[in-house]
Amino acid sequence: MVIVTAKVKLKSGRSEEFLEAVRVMKPQVMQDPGVIRYSLHRSTEDPDTFMFYEQYESEEAFAYHLSTDHFKVLAGTIDPLMAVPGDIGRWTETL
Repeated sequence: MVIVTAKVKLKSGRSEEFLEAVRVMKPQVMQDPGVIRYSLHRSTEDPDTFMFYEQYESEEAFAYHLSTDHFKVLAGTIDPLMAVPGDIGRWTETL
């Protein structure tokens, strides 16, 4: 199993635009093979900071996700909304 976290800090006032882009893409992601979970969380301390929490069955499933058109569209849409580059973490289940 592969776990991915992605922390996204948005420019002030861009949250609704970001959320709409994710709302459009999430159903498509959930149809990708090997996706177990794809959720978005908002910081309780900063309303412009979000974290994606993603679970994939395998490295191949994660690689497939990165190759999809819907991922590329989302990345292109949210990149100009971000205040700083995203902080991506990759994890493997240990226990």
